[in-house]
Amino acid sequence: MRLFSTLGYPVAALCVAVSTSFSQTDLASRVNGAPDGTVRVTFASRPGACGNGRDMIGYRRALFAENFESIGDWNAPNCVAGPVRVAITKDNGRITRVRTSVGDTFPTTTGRVTDLGMVSPIEAASYFFGLVPQIERIQSDKSRYLLPAVLANAGDVVPQLTTLARDEARSTETRRQAIHWLGILGDARVVPTLVAFARGGGAGPTGQDIDDDAEKPGKKDLGTTAMAALAEMENGIGVPAIIDLSRTGSTAMRSAAVFWLGQTGDPRAFATLHSVIENSREDDRVRAHAVFSLGQGAEKDPSQIRYLQSIYPRASDRMKEQIFLTMGQRTGGSDWLLEKARDRNDPIDVREKALFWAGQNEATPTRDLAEFYRSADERQLKEHAIFVLSQRNDEAAFNELMRIAQSDSDRSMRAKALFWLGQKDDPRVAKLISDKINH
Repeated sequence: MRLFSTLGYPVAALCVAVSTSFSQTDLASRVNGAPDGTVRVTFASRPGACGNGRDMIGYRRALFAENFESIGDWNAPNCVAGPVRVAITKDNGRITRVRTSVGDTFPTTTGRVTDLGMVSPIEAASYFFGLVPQIERIQSDKSRYLLPAVLANAGDVVPQLTTLARDEARSTETRRQAIHWLGILGDARVVPTLVAFARGGGAGPTGQDIDDDAEKPGKKDLGTTAMAALAEMENGIGVPAIIDLSRTGSTAMRSAAVFWLGQTGDPRAFATLHSVIENSREDDRVRAHAVFSLGQGAEKDPSQIRYLQSIYPRASDRMKEQIFLTMGQRTGGSDWLLEKARDRNDPIDVREKALFWAGQNEATPTRDLAEFYRSADERQLKEHAIFVLSQRNDEAAFNELMRIAQSDSDRSMRAKALFWLGQKDDPRVAKLISDKINH
């Protein structure tokens, strides 16, 4: 049976085209003929590519640095436009490392250097795509070895990326990176390919690449990498596809889809998350993930916070916990969380979670947590308030714990406070314990 990519390219033909181009390129001969040491190659970058001349590289919504990769909004004033510069390390005639930078000069290096000067970006892309099977086995910084191929100003490289993504002989990380770059560089043509991967059809049996643990919707397998790529596409091209994925398929697939919808900041995505949250027939885990995703998206649309607060009375306990998490990460969320912790209409365990996230919110004044302890009349909540105070590192929390341990009217609460104080390396605690023993 002859395999075709969803872009209409014969898969086998693409592989031949890439390898043939590699074998005939003059750049390959020049690199192979260079002595051991560092071989430098420079070529024009895609418009919009920037770097700091060392390890940092930015392109569209992607930002790379040493052992670091970020997708989303970023701001780096020292990321400036320039050509792609690749330093190839050779040892005993073999390539052992490929280091990519963007900028006006190469990073400093020691040892012998052979500079091949400016080369054609089309030739460079062909060479570095062909080099992938070799360097994927030796390159330690796995997120970077496609950079010279994709950043070269070589026009459309979607066919090469599609071939890599579908090639089961390639490492999983290579295939993930290829899918990732399909999202960054591709247009509407690549959406069917990414959807096929998201549905588990990118390689192997349907569902093989989908994370079956619905508690971890962001796991970077090929399926969720494809959803991430759809979310990264410019102008929201991939959003309708993710919306469709959020309505169909397994629980894990729907969970992953709602997670990535929240990352897009797209009004269509937010409307879909609302419908998932309001759908009482949907799996509660998926609805909770939709709440979490909407909370993350609230960075771009603060009105979503008001929506989450409005659905709280009819939310499940699992969904409430995700609302608490969202409020615990936002300035101004502490008052609302403390209000819910005091609400006797909710079970104690739900109120404990509200109190916990109030304590995790750095904007919550410690005096408010201390006041909560003093005014609470449920033993379980008072014990939990002591724990919440113990998780803060400010002097006010320490002093309140010392007060409870020394003079609270409830002996069991004094013991709880002393226990948590004992976890701190503070001489005042040692003295308190010594005084109690001596008396």
